[in-house]
Amino acid sequence: MKRLVFIFSIVLLIPLGLSSQTYEQYTLWNQNHYLLNPAAAGNLEYLEIATGLRRQWAGIKDAPSSYYATGHTVLNRPKTHQLSALRISTTARSKFYRARKNLRPYLKHALGGQIATHEFGAFKKTEANLSYAIHLPMNNDIYWSFGVTAGLSNFGFDEGRANVLNSGDQVYEAYASGETTNKFNSNAGTYVYSDDFYVGYSAHQLLQNKLDIADIETTTEEATLTMRHYAMAGYHFYLTQDLKLTPNMLIKMVESQPMNIEFGGTLTFADAIYGGLNYRGEDAISIIAGAEIKRIFKIGYAFDYTTSEISESASGSHEIFLGFTLF
Repeated sequence: MKRLVFIFSIVLLIPLGLSSQTYEQYTLWNQNHYLLNPAAAGNLEYLEIATGLRRQWAGIKDAPSSYYATGHTVLNRPKTHQLSALRISTTARSKFYRARKNLRPYLKHALGGQIATHEFGAFKKTEANLSYAIHLPMNNDIYWSFGVTAGLSNFGFDEGRANVLNSGDQVYEAYASGETTNKFNSNAGTYVYSDDFYVGYSAHQLLQNKLDIADIETTTEEATLTMRHYAMAGYHFYLTQDLKLTPNMLIKMVESQPMNIEFGGTLTFADAIYGGLNYRGEDAISIIAGAEIKRIFKIGYAFDYTTSEISESASGSHEIFLGFTLF
């Protein structure tokens, strides 16, 4: 029984096996495409720094939580570049948009980095990686990019956060005495975008390493870092000069598990205030709100109302996003 509890916890942390928590969830993924797709590094000509915090299933002790920080920029951007704004907050008639239109399309090389921590109960996964992306101009408005990520994933177990029903449990003792383990990891993706739309696909955990936190042989499929697939798409409809509607969709897939689809949309007013709704199939309905300040600082918040059976114990999930635009 104890072995099943540990495996269950690992499955949620990686995550792999349950439909309600098959992936590290990010409701505000649309504010930071690079978080899911390395090919999105450099999708603008400035340095973007972003960070986020997510508390899953508030009300449940030791429920999953995630923290991340990302940064990416174009390495060979024009020396005269003076632009600073988040793409999803750009309207067709703004001064920023017109300035970008005056830039000649060019082959872009981008570099990015990401640090993330995911916790569930006594288990913890920490990731650090670097990525490179190349952006090919298709015409004056559209780019097609390809990106790859390489880094390390560290898996650990905190015995101070674990409760044991039976003293002397061999599985627990193995985890408690075991050291953390590091796994080399690689992700890849492709991304087509302009100021009006984006379409992307990425695959994570390409190496599909086996997980072995403690000195215990793992031969089951649940103990393997199965490849994960993400497909995203969105389009900006300009309703008026100051009002923009952006519907979006994210598809998440993992081997031997049901496909998870989420879709929603945001309304942006005057390039400064936005709000929207998001629906994650058989899991949650989300309310999103945020603001952009002088094209330098951006903040976002999302509340997920849980619709799955776990709603009987959880009051919902909270997520915060902060973005910074640096020249």
